[in-house]
Amino acid sequence: MKTNHSERGGVLAGVLAAILILAALAVVGVFMAGMYLADNIHVEKTKNAKGESVQVETPIGSMRVQQYQKLDPKLIGVPVYPGAVREDRNGAASFDFSFDSAHKEFTVLAAEYSTNDSVDKVREFYHRELPHWIISTKRHGGVQMEYTEDGYKRIVSIREQDGQTRIGLASIGEPAAN
Repeated sequence: MKTNHSERGGVLAGVLAAILILAALAVVGVFMAGMYLADNIHVEKTKNAKGESVQVETPIGSMRVQQYQKLDPKLIGVPVYPGAVREDRNGAASFDFSFDSAHKEFTVLAAEYSTNDSVDKVREFYHRELPHWIISTKRHGGVQMEYTEDGYKRIVSIREQDGQTRIGLASIGEPAAN
């Protein structure tokens, strides 16, 4: 039984036309979604005495990043090692995320310090000051201490770099807890 070439060509042309129409609709849909997002995302950058901040508003929530030249270490909730010097090159920052209409927020505060004291001496200080924290040893002799309570986590990271001991302090969680 011979197949009719015109029937087969007509079916193939119909399938190709349907694929092209679907592809065109997909391109238009992506374009329209991009236009919607472009119209509904607002970015605002401000600078004040504390540092720079960037506020991003989207249809699904907002994010604020605040740079701090002089972040009060008490906000992190972890003591600063005595004599440690704040690393100005990294400064400190907070990230506030707010999602949906409930405006649940999430904040990250972080700062880095350095000292000439040994990693062991710094670890002993933090172990004495924060006795209930979980201590884990990292590769290359670094130490990390963590404590989680009521929806937020505090972290101390201690490592040797360039002949100095670097101390990273961070608090992650709800802003009221920070």
